[in-house]
Amino acid sequence: MSQLRSPAGRLAATFLLILLAAATAFSAQLSPHDPQAPGSGCQNDIDALWSSCKKFVQKEGPKQPPSEECCKTIKATDADASCICDYLGSPDARNKLSLEKVFYVTKQCGVTIPKGCGEQLGQWSHVGTDADNDMLAS
Repeated sequence: MSQLRSPAGRLAATFLLILLAAATAFSAQLSPHDPQAPGSGCQNDIDALWSSCKKFVQKEGPKQPPSEECCKTIKATDADASCICDYLGSPDARNKLSLEKVFYVTKQCGVTIPKGCGEQLGQWSHVGTDADNDMLAS
């Protein structure tokens, strides 16, 4: 403990703390990112969308205009389109969502789904095409 009281000891301890912090930050950048990991920003966006918009995009029930709250949530998460597109390509989304309703709701909210969004599943490969957006406009 007396070693930390000397200027050289404090300097060495400070250097080690900085080195540890830098190593932690560097390793966090290299670790794989799971966009649907619990507590991640992406999963929080998906949870918020599901909470606000569920009744407007789920398979069951009639097509209906989205609520103001749903549109606000969609617009707030629009910045992280890659997260949402990854989710749209997942089996979970395929089981829960109506593609037609997703397009309808986003169009009603003034948000366009990017071309190719969710394309890893064949059934969803046309998500975000102009033809789909035009089809749902009628």
